[in-house]
Formats: sequence, structure tokens, C-alpha cells
Amino acid sequence: MVMRKKNRRRKTRKKKTSKIFFVLCIILMGGLIALGLLIYLPGSESETSLPVYEEIYSTYSDLNIKIQQIDRAIYKSLYQERVAEKDILFSSVRPAHEGDYDWDFTELSINLENRDSALQLEKKINNELSKLQPGVTIESEKISGGELVCHVFALGLYTHRIRLIQKGHEETESRALPKIAIIIDDMGYDPALAVSFMEVDLPLDLSILPIAPFTDYIANEANKRGCETLLHLPMEPKGYPRLNPGPGALLTEMDEEEIRARIDDLVKRVPGIKGVNNHMGSCYTERDDKMAVVLEELKKRNLFYVDSRTTAKTVGFKLAKETGVPATKKSVFLDNDLSEKAIKLQMERLLGIARYSGAAVGIGHPHKQTLRVLREYLDQLKRDFKVVPVSELVG
Repeated sequence: MVMRKKNRRRKTRKKKTSKIFFVLCIILMGGLIALGLLIYLPGSESETSLPVYEEIYSTYSDLNIKIQQIDRAIYKSLYQERVAEKDILFSSVRPAHEGDYDWDFTELSINLENRDSALQLEKKINNELSKLQPGVTIESEKISGGELVCHVFALGLYTHRIRLIQKGHEETESRALPKIAIIIDDMGYDPALAVSFMEVDLPLDLSILPIAPFTDYIANEANKRGCETLLHLPMEPKGYPRLNPGPGALLTEMDEEEIRARIDDLVKRVPGIKGVNNHMGSCYTERDDKMAVVLEELKKRNLFYVDSRTTAKTVGFKLAKETGVPATKKSVFLDNDLSEKAIKLQMERLLGIARYSGAAVGIGHPHKQTLRVLREYLDQLKRDFKVVPVSELVG
């Protein structure tokens, strides 16, 4: 009799323990679901970040580090010599390639009051760059007409050409405000951050990945707010498949029929687009035959093309012009390096190119650091430049 009572008590305790365990499991599962909703619902303060497969970050090397140090040394010299922003002009920033290295070659023109100012700045730049040795060298050249040129080399590679021009020897004329277009790539993974970029008081372009968790939401929200959108078309990079362009990418192994079908599918996934720019694509955009198919498809749909220039050998922009597809090309990436100091240097490059050429295209990515820098430059951009949708710069 006593044994039966003990057995009944044990069974009762087991049932209570099982119920408690079941309730705890339900609570835990509910908490995980709630956490997931907080992270992924549109408009949440999520920290969800982009997948780490943007090509510009894969080429970070000892050369890139040296180039960043050179850029900072040059800007330090300009600041200490009190050179006005309007007198700093970037003639060009273009992709270069040699051996295993890819970099942006920079040509910089600086207008100075007189020969003494030019000599003083040349000395200052030489002094600052000498601190970066070994690995950085500079050669100065005097050109008739009062111009000094500094040729800068990093790890034996030609990275910068700095022209020091006496204002009396450079004809200047008043022009309309320089135009700048800014594209924010890789949209599709953080809806809250995407909306924050939409709310910046500038006509930014949003380039949206076709297959991402929030592609539809971001595209529809951008269209509703009147923001210009592009399809951020994934293309095969060098180093594929180790370097992953993400789902839906165009690959060089695809035949013409596969490429056309893939483009048709991806264009339909991002409603309201006005144009296309390439995501990665350092391998694909070097192929005339493959890019010709892409550009034919864009022409049929009245879409423009922006060459992201992820390789020095890209044929995208040139072929687009030959094919009759409205096109332009990237002037600078804004946020290869996510330190705000580096992003500001890239912003200064963008502004300098626009001052020199009359127009420039910057490409950034959905990072909070990029957003903060854009907000910091907002007044200057609205005062000294005309920020336009990139569709106004294609031709």
C-alpha cells in the first residue's frame, strides 16, 4: 500500500516536471520568434548587415594601405598650406592593374597663387611622403609654363600624378554648378538603413540586389517616395567561386539564351528600375561577347547602364556607347574603407572630380558610417554642387 502511494507521487512529480519543461520550451520558442521579428521586420532598428561579398573589399592589399597613407599625407599637406577646396581638382581617378595589384590611379590638379606657393607645397608634400618610406617614392618634374608635377609611386607602382599649377598660367572660366550623382549599392538586406538613405535630403539612387530578403519592400518603398532605383546586377568576379557574387549572378560559362533568361527574371524582381549597374563583375565585364548580350537586353527595355568599374579592363561603358545604350561610369567608390576619415577623403575626391570635369558619380554602400558622412556633407553638396539622379548624367 505504501509502495503504491510512493509510485503515484513519483508519477505526479514526473507529470509536473514534463509540463514545466513543455511550458519553458514554448516560452523559449516564442522569445526566439519575437527576436527574429525584431531583427527582420521592415522599419526595425536592426543591425542586420550586408553579406560580405562586395568585390571592392576583396582587393584590400598592402598596396591599398600605402595608397591610403599617401592620400592622407597629401591632404594633410594641402590643409597645412591652407589650399582652398575650390583650388583642388581631380583630373581623373581611374582603375589600374599590374601583376597581382588593382588600384585607382589618381591625377590631381592644384591651383596656387604663385611659384613660391607651388614650391612650398611641393616641399611639404615631399616631406610628408618621405615619412612613408620604405615603399613610397616621389619624383618631381618642372614643366614649362610654371607647372610643377609630382609623380608618386607605391611599392614601385605609379599611383598619383599631382600637378601644381600657378593660377596665372591656367585659364579659368565661370561655369554652372558641378553635377554629382550618388548611388547606394547592395540594397536588399537592411530595410531600416535603406529608409534612412531615402530620407537624406538628396536625390540619391538606390541600386537593389534582385534576390535578397527585403528586395520587394525596399523597391516599393523607394518607388513610393520617388527615389530613382537601379537593378544591382550580380556578375562573375575574378576568383569565382571562392569570391561569391550572390544568387542570380551572370556567369561567363552561360550561353546567350541563359543570359537573356536570367536578365529577364532579375529585371522583373525589382519593380520600377530606371537602369542597371554591375555588382562585382571584374571577370564578366571584361568580356565583349557577354556584355554585348546584357546591353542588348537593356536597350530593349529602355534601361541605362552605369559601369561600376570593378576592373581596369572593363568594356561595359565603351560597349554601351557603341551599342546606343545611355551610360555613364563610376568616378569613385566612397567607402572601400569604412573609417569615416577615409570616407571623407573619398568624398573630397568625388567633389574634386566634379569641380574639374563638371560631373561625377560616386558609389557608396548601406553602412551607417557612409550615411553619417553624407549627412555631414549635406550643406556643402546643396550649396556648391547640383546633386542629381544618375539618369541625368547618362548619355
